[in-house]
Amino acid sequence: MSLLRHLTGYAPARLAHAIAAFGGVYVFTRLLGAEEYGRYALLVSILALVHTVSVTWAEAAAYRFAGTAREQGGLPSHYSLALRLIGVSSLGGLILLAVLWLILREVPGYGPAIPVLGALLVSGSVLQLAQETHRAEMRVARYSLNETAHILGGFGLGALVAWQLGLGAVSPLVGLLVSRAVIALREGAWLRGAAKGGEVRSGASRAWFAYGVSIAGALVLDIVLSASDRFLIAAFLGEASVGAYAAGYGVADKTVLMLCAWPAIAASPLLMARFEADGPAAAGNAAKDMIATVLFIAMPAATGLALVAQPLGEAMIGEAVRSQAIGIVPWIAFAGLFNGLLVYIASEPYQLTRRTGLRAGLMLAPALLNIILNLLLLPRLGLMGAVYATVISYALGFLLLALVGRGLVKLAWPWVGAAKIALACAMMAPVIWAIPNLGGWPQLLLEAAAGGGTYALVAFALDAGGVRGFVKARMASKSGQHA
Repeated sequence: MSLLRHLTGYAPARLAHAIAAFGGVYVFTRLLGAEEYGRYALLVSILALVHTVSVTWAEAAAYRFAGTAREQGGLPSHYSLALRLIGVSSLGGLILLAVLWLILREVPGYGPAIPVLGALLVSGSVLQLAQETHRAEMRVARYSLNETAHILGGFGLGALVAWQLGLGAVSPLVGLLVSRAVIALREGAWLRGAAKGGEVRSGASRAWFAYGVSIAGALVLDIVLSASDRFLIAAFLGEASVGAYAAGYGVADKTVLMLCAWPAIAASPLLMARFEADGPAAAGNAAKDMIATVLFIAMPAATGLALVAQPLGEAMIGEAVRSQAIGIVPWIAFAGLFNGLLVYIASEPYQLTRRTGLRAGLMLAPALLNIILNLLLLPRLGLMGAVYATVISYALGFLLLALVGRGLVKLAWPWVGAAKIALACAMMAPVIWAIPNLGGWPQLLLEAAAGGGTYALVAFALDAGGVRGFVKARMASKSGQHA
């Protein structure tokens, strides 16, 4: 299956994530207020950390070993082992949450939320396992349908709960739980059917753990890098400042990261198949199209978000957290670009070669740097101190992983194409700055249209990312079909 077909297949899921990301900021910053929105962001970070510590290793191994199991005709045994390991690891996650509940049960807003996090952990583990297997087996339509229904259903139900029931920070989590549980029940039944007749081979669990635990360790450090600042902001500045920070993240980092994920998730199974069949050199050369596509989509997104931060904040973010959030959006947009390149590009050689332990070790440096910079800068610069720490730490992490990873799989970076994309992005600035200050939605729509149109025209003129050749090839293909 070609990268283009994969991109098209995954597009509905990426669109759902975009709607939920922007819609979540628009709706929940208004319905929850600054402190409750900040508490919600902290709860999401807690769930992500516990899930990663306890379950992610099994999910990652299930994805990576699916191809081997398929080649050996052992998929039922593969699914059987995956279900067993997910069950055990989910139990470990529930124990961690129980301990956390004992610590936080008297803290307002956290005690009642921990059981909801537990239910989300269990249902999310089943659903994520199914999604990883669908992605590895290139069942793109099923993956996309599950993801779209899960994300949009959770967002819509969460908004309804926040509006009608007023449960505060737990409202979005309740909506997500209902949506996730419904789909997890169906996918859990499918996994049990796929595992029927499978037998767990001796030593398989150890091989999975050896591979997956390194990935989990690296992802824990990724979360420390991306979320530790929220807990430090809460300690130094309070939960309302966390709300402003999370709102800026919601419209900037999440958006750019999501756009990086779209082509990377589509291309990753293709790269893995190429690596298994032809070796590291072939996989490294094949990565060039993926990298070019990520840059072509994500770089203008980060640039555009930085340039339209003011009207974007006025239109999207609730008044309670708006002023602080607007100031951080331009910085977080480019932090999101570094984050996306780190997670979806620079990390690929470590996944392909199963050197995930090395990746985890390397991620210690940016994770520790982020904590140190936050401790130094938050008392002096306030919220912007956390922003500067984030940008510096993500940039270091990306550069470190990219440089060391070249010794594992030498990814073919499209340097000339990247320079053309950067030039096309730079041309957006004078056009956007020339638009009169209308404020709010009118200014946002005008600036977005002008910036996007400018980028498209310049990119086509320069053939940035091979777009001109792609368009001509598609037109020629259609002409041939009609001839």
